[in-house]
Amino acid sequence: MLRFSGILTALALLFVVSLTATASDPNPATIHSTRGAWPLHRQWTPAETRHFAAWVSNIYDRKVNGSKEQRLAKLEHVLTDPEMNLLLDPEFIGEPSNPQLEQATIRALHHIVDCHKLLMSLGGYYACRRGLPFMYSSVRSSDGTDIRTAPSTQPAGTASSFEYLSAHQFFVDLVTGTCTGNLRVEPHSRNSELSDTCPVAITPEFLIPGCSFYLDGHVLVLAEIESGGGVRFLDATTSPTRDLYTFNGMNAVTGITPKDSTREENPYAGCFRGFRVLRYPLAETDKEGKVTRVRRRSDEEMLEFGYNLEQYDRMEELTTRGSITEKGFTLGSMHQYIRFRLREDKPIALMAIMERFLRDFENTLLIREEKVQKAWENRCAEGAIEFPGGTASRNIHHTGGRWGIYATALEDAEMRGRYFAFLEEMDAAIQWFEVAPSFLDLKGLNLHAVWSASDLAVAALHAKNMLFEKQFLNIRDSEGQIQRLSFLDLEKRIYDLSFNPNHPPEVRWGSAPDALSPELIQKCATPVSNRKEVSLADAYRMERPYRSLTRREIEDTPMSEVADGDHFFREVLDSYLWPKWQGHFSPPLVPHGGKVAYERQLASRR
Repeated sequence: MLRFSGILTALALLFVVSLTATASDPNPATIHSTRGAWPLHRQWTPAETRHFAAWVSNIYDRKVNGSKEQRLAKLEHVLTDPEMNLLLDPEFIGEPSNPQLEQATIRALHHIVDCHKLLMSLGGYYACRRGLPFMYSSVRSSDGTDIRTAPSTQPAGTASSFEYLSAHQFFVDLVTGTCTGNLRVEPHSRNSELSDTCPVAITPEFLIPGCSFYLDGHVLVLAEIESGGGVRFLDATTSPTRDLYTFNGMNAVTGITPKDSTREENPYAGCFRGFRVLRYPLAETDKEGKVTRVRRRSDEEMLEFGYNLEQYDRMEELTTRGSITEKGFTLGSMHQYIRFRLREDKPIALMAIMERFLRDFENTLLIREEKVQKAWENRCAEGAIEFPGGTASRNIHHTGGRWGIYATALEDAEMRGRYFAFLEEMDAAIQWFEVAPSFLDLKGLNLHAVWSASDLAVAALHAKNMLFEKQFLNIRDSEGQIQRLSFLDLEKRIYDLSFNPNHPPEVRWGSAPDALSPELIQKCATPVSNRKEVSLADAYRMERPYRSLTRREIEDTPMSEVADGDHFFREVLDSYLWPKWQGHFSPPLVPHGGKVAYERQLASRR
C-alpha cells in the first residue's frame, strides 16, 4: 500500500478503515489524522452523541445499581472498570479506536475532579477513545471579577486536541484551565460561538445523557431521563475525597434566568443557567478526508445537536403570565414543562409505580436481613466492632474492615434515597391530574371517588397502604425467633433502622433499645477509637442524625451528641402527600368512573 501516492494512498487508507469498522458502529470512521493528542477517526454526529449518551447512562446505572465498589467508585475506578466503562468493550468502542489512557493521565483527572472537570473529563475521554476531536475555551470576565461568579464571561480563545502533541498534556490543560466560569457565556454575546457549551432544546431527541445543567456556580452531568420525564444527574464537588454522586434529580433544576423581551439590545442577558449541550467541534478535512484543522461549530451548525434558546423564552412566559401554555395544556411550573416535554408517550400508571418500588423494596430488605444476621453472628463470635471515625476517608459509609462488611449505613442511606425518589415520582404523577388526566392510568385505584387531585392523593395512599400491609418480611431476632413485619411497619420505621453491626437484630429492624432485656443491652456496647465503649442506648441516640440521611456522607462521621433540631427528617409518603393535596375534594355526587371517565364521555360527544 505504501507504493501508492497522493489520492490513491488516501483512498486505500479509507478503504482499510471501512473494512475494520464494526458493522454495528453507529458512526463509522470517515476522517483520518495522525497529528495531535490522539488520532482522529470520526466526526461528531447526532448518532455519535447518542452513543456517548449510552456510555454516560451506563456509568450512572452502575453508580446506582452496581456493586458496593461501583456505587462508591471515583473517576479512576469508573474509567478502569469494564462494567462501568463500556469503552473497554471492543464491540462498543468499535474500530478504529484509540487505546486506553495511561494510568498517570487518568489519575491526573481523578485528583482534580470537580463538577465542571467531570463534565469535561467525560467528554474528552470519550472523544479520545473514539477518535473524535475535542476542544476547550479560555474565558474572561465581562466586568473584571472572578470568572466563576462574574455577571457573564466571554471566550477569549480555544485549544483543540488537534493542536497538542500528547493526550496527557491536553487533559492536564483541559482540567486545570477550565472551570464553571466557562459556562457563563450569554447567547449572541461576543465570541459566544467559541464557548464550550450552548443551550439545548428540552426534547427527548436532544436533551440526552452527556448534556448538562448549569446552576449558578455548579454543573451537573445529565445521566438519565425517567419515563415520567424526570431527570437524574452525575455530580462531583471540590471535596478532597474526589467522590462522584448520583443523588441529584429534578430538585436541582433551579435558577433558569428568563429572557427579558423589554431589553431590546440584549434580551438574553444572563441566560446561561439551564440545560446545555457540549459545543461539539468540527474537523475540517481535505477532499481525501485528512484533517487539516479543528474548529468550533457555529450556532447554526449546532442546530442538529439541539441548539435552542426556548427554555429562556418559556421561563419568561412563566414569570410574566404565571403559567406556560404547551399544546393546549396549562403548565404551572418549569419542572412540569420539562416533564411534559420529556415524558414517554404513554399514560403514567400509579399502581405500576407502587408495584415497581415494592419489588425493589422487598429485594433491598431481604438483602439487608441477610447482612443483619451475618453481622450478629460475627459480633457474637468475634466480639464488638469498632465504630469508625477520625477522618473523612474512614467514616460509617465507606470504611473497610469488619465495619465495612457488616454495617448497613451506606445501604440504608441509599434505601431512603430510593424511597424519597418514589415519593417524588408519586407526587409528580398526581400533579398531572388537574392538567391532563389522560396522562394518567388509574387502573387499580378507586376511580369512582376520584374527581380532584386531593381525591387522587387519598386513593393512591389507600392503595399504597393496602399493598404495603399485605407484604411481609420475616426477620430473626437475637434469640433466633421469627418476627413478622409488614412493609407498612417498615415504612414507618424508616428512620429507626439501626445500621450499627453491634446492635441486635431487633434494633437493626427498628425496635427501641429499651424494649430489650437488661442482659442483652449490657453486651451490645459499641467501642470507639479512644478505647472507650458507648452503651447501646447512647449509641442509638447519637447515631440518629445518620439515620436521617438519604445519601452517604463524605466527611468524618463522629459519634457525638447532637440536638434534635440539628438534623432534618423528611416526611414519609403519607405525611408528605396528605397535607400537600388536602382541601380540594370531589363534589357530593361524583359521576360513575370519576373525573377522567366524565371528561372522556364529554369528549366523545363532541
